[in-house]
Amino acid sequence: MHHNDGSRHPARRHAWQVTVLSAALLAAASGLAACGSSTPATSGSAIQGSAYPVTVTSCGVPVTYDRAPRRAVSNDINTTEDMLALGLESHMVGDFGAVGDSPVDEPAIPAEFQAGFKKVHDASPDNYFTLEQLVGLHPDFLFAGWNYGLQVGTNLTPTYLSKFGIKTLVLAESCAHVQSATGSVSINETYQDLRNLGAIFNVRARAQKVIAGMQAQVAAARAKIAGLKPVTVFDYDSGESAPVTGPGLAMPTALLSLGGGTNIFASLKQSWTTVSWEQVVAAQPQCIIINDYSTPTVAQKEKFLETFSASKNLPAVKNHCFLPLSYDEVTPSPRNAQAVVAIARWLHPSAFGLPADGS
Repeated sequence: MHHNDGSRHPARRHAWQVTVLSAALLAAASGLAACGSSTPATSGSAIQGSAYPVTVTSCGVPVTYDRAPRRAVSNDINTTEDMLALGLESHMVGDFGAVGDSPVDEPAIPAEFQAGFKKVHDASPDNYFTLEQLVGLHPDFLFAGWNYGLQVGTNLTPTYLSKFGIKTLVLAESCAHVQSATGSVSINETYQDLRNLGAIFNVRARAQKVIAGMQAQVAAARAKIAGLKPVTVFDYDSGESAPVTGPGLAMPTALLSLGGGTNIFASLKQSWTTVSWEQVVAAQPQCIIINDYSTPTVAQKEKFLETFSASKNLPAVKNHCFLPLSYDEVTPSPRNAQAVVAIARWLHPSAFGLPADGS
């Protein structure tokens, strides 16, 4: 089983890049970054009843739009799906890295987004953008994230990209990489990304409809599992000698909490990072989410967990309590709500009238 170099997938990028950020870099980045926050988008001309100008606040930094972007670019499958869910394909001139992290046995883009995706130029299916590639599309807008395309200490920052007339909306979850005060993660960050896009492109009603649909899915699942004891879960992304996981400030923690589980690394206030097998063994997780993208495949990851000395005796492995979730389900996207439903059905099958294996 081969191990990718981490150049594409944000979880792997997080593991090797975030850990080397100094406190000084973080402090500087938090002042410069334009990344998503929980601050609601507000219109600067509500009195006139006009959609523009509109100001969206990202990590405390306001960015004002005088019109809807016409040459938008997205990075990664999850941000691309956010835009397609709002019907913004006609505003887009390209996307990067949108299909490279798909499960090997499934379509690159989920069925509900395929029609829109076909209308967008797939600038680089497998890789994130370079400055040259991005500028070559002559964009006026970029939707990406810290370590989902943007990198502290490089020229791939909102501040530097603004020199080329590119305004950046940064994925709200990824603020954890540049804001040391971040203490939690929530599906509300996904909703805020959608609200911000709704304001920027003047499709607020469409955004609210998508959000309301997601909220209804989550509420229905939570109603069924109310009062049930949470199940302890390890999110296994990749890695053999040291596993990569989505801990306290990564989206799996929020999804597990909503779906009747507890992330064994919820108290680790970092975004995607590496941990030790000793830590995993100490936590004795009852179940394991396997992040399903590219290679190694889910089957290969399961085989590794079942044969590796440090993991083979875990309760989750002995009971074969595995749930594969795709990349766009475990990162902020419109598919987060269905991931919550899948988690709830998996961890608490009897609440849904399912047999013990959740099938």
